[in-house]
Amino acid sequence: MRNVMRRNVLRKLGRPTLRLLGSDDRGAFGVLVASLLGTGVLLGMAALVIDVGMLYQERAELQNGADAGSIAVAKSCVVGPSCTPGSAGTYANLNAKDGVSAVTLVCGHDLKGGLPGCPGSSGTLLDCPTAPASGTNYVDVHTATRTTGGSSLLPPVFSRAVAGKSSYQGSTVLACARAMWGPALQTAKSLAITLSLCAWTQATGGTPPVFGTDVRIFVRDAPSAPTCAGLSRPGEFGWLSESGPCTADIDLTASGYAAGNDPGKNISKACQDAITSYVANKTPIFLPIFDTTTGTGSGATYHMVGLAAFVLTGYSNLNPLKDAIPAPFSKADCPNGKTTPSCLFGHFTQALVPVTTTIGSGTYFGATAIKLAG
Repeated sequence: MRNVMRRNVLRKLGRPTLRLLGSDDRGAFGVLVASLLGTGVLLGMAALVIDVGMLYQERAELQNGADAGSIAVAKSCVVGPSCTPGSAGTYANLNAKDGVSAVTLVCGHDLKGGLPGCPGSSGTLLDCPTAPASGTNYVDVHTATRTTGGSSLLPPVFSRAVAGKSSYQGSTVLACARAMWGPALQTAKSLAITLSLCAWTQATGGTPPVFGTDVRIFVRDAPSAPTCAGLSRPGEFGWLSESGPCTADIDLTASGYAAGNDPGKNISKACQDAITSYVANKTPIFLPIFDTTTGTGSGATYHMVGLAAFVLTGYSNLNPLKDAIPAPFSKADCPNGKTTPSCLFGHFTQALVPVTTTIGSGTYFGATAIKLAG
């Protein structure tokens, strides 16, 4: 009887206990982790995440360096006497976290020379695209990983530990950027004065233009410039509708036409301040160039063909401003009279339009746009 009771008690207590033990999975995760570590799965995942992350980081740094380097070289081609390929290395290193990267090739095309021609594109994602149309100004900057030891390999962290030192030595990371430049077609900082193509040709000698020579230009084509006579419309003053103090928005990607304006004999106080600051700072301003015009007075309309860069050094007959005529000019170069318009003094130059703009393919007047193109 006692044995029967003992068996019944053990049966009642044992079954729930065994059931609880069977449903308890504590420690199973530890067994799983141990299994994964033992087979190298987790180490492989660490190698993939960390080392591939380093490759992407290196690639981003190299691409930033190539982008900055290509723009720096393009800028030197525009505003300098010749292109300076060496500037690409400076910007490539500034964008590398370790301060060291390799510029493997700088090539392209520029009318000033100084850039070797580029080899054909390999067609890979890490290469620059095929060369643009013949005559296009561009520069390609190729960058690659470089360690302080001179190797071109990005050293792995975990991959070497997993695969073995002799099995995986590292990865070469490459990048390429292309910058292109040409005549600017848009600006919000144009002086609200337009100049005829004829007058610009007289001042610069035409194509190719001569930059840097001090000249006098008329705000409106004058009788004293007989070869350009007839381009100015009756009653107009050569001024454009303003979008700001003495400035106009020019967009040659649209119709190419700009409306005229008639400020009368006196310019506004804001315009006076703007012009005197241009003379004091000697920073390039932009003048729209027109080839034809229609209408009269404030209704005159100009067909724009480009933007010229001009450094303003003085002016005359800009009422009510007092004349500021620089040497070697004198009042005789811009006499005050009924038929003689206002005059500007300075020199045409090459300058970058300080905003992202569209690159044109027409006549180059000195105002230049640069953009990344690959």
